[in-house]
Amino acid sequence: MMSLQGVRFMLLLFALVGFAGAGGALAMARHRGWMEGERDIGLLGIAAMFVTFGVLCTLAASGLFGVLAFGGVVLWASYLLTAQRVGLFSIEAHTASTPEPEPTEHQRPV
Repeated sequence: MMSLQGVRFMLLLFALVGFAGAGGALAMARHRGWMEGERDIGLLGIAAMFVTFGVLCTLAASGLFGVLAFGGVVLWASYLLTAQRVGLFSIEAHTASTPEPEPTEHQRPV
């Protein structure tokens, strides 16, 4: 028999899938709107269903603050990952090049 903590863990896993699916669906809806010039109401409806499922599972497991903390982060992260993957934007890190020391009066140029 599962304990209460096991049930909460399973609910949060289900909520994770729901929020991640909602973020991906929102990113794809935005991408389709950008590429085709019109809104994809079907994907927005799917995102709403995923968010509703995630909210209900998280409310049962940890309450309202869990929805804000857990759901907000998962939704945001999945949106970013999906949007970057489909090419809406890119996140890049540039390495800082080491500057060459400037010659001073005491150094002779080589």
